[in-house]
Amino acid sequence: RVMVLPLVKLGTLVLKTLSKPIATNLKQQAGKHPKFRQIIVDIAQANHRFTTTLQRRIYGHATDVEIHPLNGEKAVQAAVDLIGEVFIFSVIIQISTYF
Repeated sequence: RVMVLPLVKLGTLVLKTLSKPIATNLKQQAGKHPKFRQIIVDIAQANHRFTTTLQRRIYGHATDVEIHPLNGEKAVQAAVDLIGEVFIFSVIIQISTYF
């Protein structure tokens, strides 16, 4: 059990390192394929609205205000980051079922 924590940290670091080329590839594909770009921008905008509303609720601010959308490049970057995090999280969940 004592060795599990360092191995999990090391595994997470390896996964993050491996996901960087995937993120770079996703950005390149977003530049080449307008439909794909629109899909990931829509994902990023939905996530942005959700997290902003959630944060405003947590901090007791009004939630009926207009949430300004991210610009195109920020949205692509946010979507790529989100997809990378989901990938890492899903792999960690799969690995944790073995322990």
